[in-house]
Amino acid sequence: MQIKDEETLTFPGKLKRDLSRRSKDKYCRFHRDHGHDTADCYDLKQQIEALIRQGKLQKFVSKERTNPPPQEQPQRWDNDRPRPPISDIRMIVGGTTIGSSKKAQKTYLRMVQNVQLTGPMPKTTRRESPIIGFSEEDAQRLHHPHDDAIVVSLRVGDYNLHQVLVDNGSSADILYYPAFQQMRTGREKLVPTNAPLVGFGGTKVFPLGAITLLVTIGDYPQQITEDMTFLVVNCSSTYNAILGRPTLNSWKAGTSTYHLMIKFPTSHGVGELHGNQVAARKCYVAMMEMEDHLQTMNIEEHQRTTEPVKRLEEILLDDSVPDRTTKIGTLATPVARQELTALLKKNRDVFGWSHEDMPRIDPSVMVHRLNVSPSFPPVR
Repeated sequence: MQIKDEETLTFPGKLKRDLSRRSKDKYCRFHRDHGHDTADCYDLKQQIEALIRQGKLQKFVSKERTNPPPQEQPQRWDNDRPRPPISDIRMIVGGTTIGSSKKAQKTYLRMVQNVQLTGPMPKTTRRESPIIGFSEEDAQRLHHPHDDAIVVSLRVGDYNLHQVLVDNGSSADILYYPAFQQMRTGREKLVPTNAPLVGFGGTKVFPLGAITLLVTIGDYPQQITEDMTFLVVNCSSTYNAILGRPTLNSWKAGTSTYHLMIKFPTSHGVGELHGNQVAARKCYVAMMEMEDHLQTMNIEEHQRTTEPVKRLEEILLDDSVPDRTTKIGTLATPVARQELTALLKKNRDVFGWSHEDMPRIDPSVMVHRLNVSPSFPPVR
């Protein structure tokens, strides 16, 4: 190695794999151990690429080839092209990752704790992936400065689904019910789920169900086509769907809010999905107007339900017991109120003022039960 004397190069320890399973005919001068050749050392290649990106090892980099050679594109066959969509679903004007049981939640937390306590997981077969990066050229088509969200369009089944919010903070992929209805999939195909979603106005929202749909992103041939499980939610939103962490992680995608862009590795290089800045601002404005409208409706509804319908008059049922009273409405005529008062006083024995006044009640009339599982023994 010509760069072995460079101080920036960090030599690792010897290989941890069993020596009996390694080839003794191959020697790595970087690991100083048998098992593979130096030219095929993955760790060395990764460290050299990182040093070159940091501006180091420039004297070993050829100036004649500053850019990597373009990858050979395979011949495009007409049969490989996806069929055109049926129609478009445009703008309409908050998880199953860990499960709902406490046991599933504890297991989900324990998995990451075990990794942090025991160290790195055993190395598996690694596949060379293209390096994902963003440059100023990716942001040239945008209006700056901005704080816009990443709003993209996806191919979902036979439809182009627009106004899809890319949300790295969402632990689920959401499909709003109005968009689901336009796909004409049928509600009977929804798989029931009891995992609530938190974040829709600070309350828990239970999805109508889950559905798995075929999703395609990117331009051919740098595209990904995979099944994606959505939770269908019946809530008001200016978005048709939310793209959350489950799908972004499965695509190994990198997102940049500054560039309003998603990049992801494919077998034909790095694919790109650009956000629509105009659609993002339209959705934001529509959402603000929607919140004001909903808030006004809630206030008006609250005022209507809390306003008393009529005034009540308190009457005494037993002159010897001053605390035994009841109330009647005042909208009736004085004669009707007088007759009603006389009727209540005559039948005051039917009022129960204490537990002693209600002995031997038939269970068919009234019974009290504790809502507990009969399999659990009572504990005092």
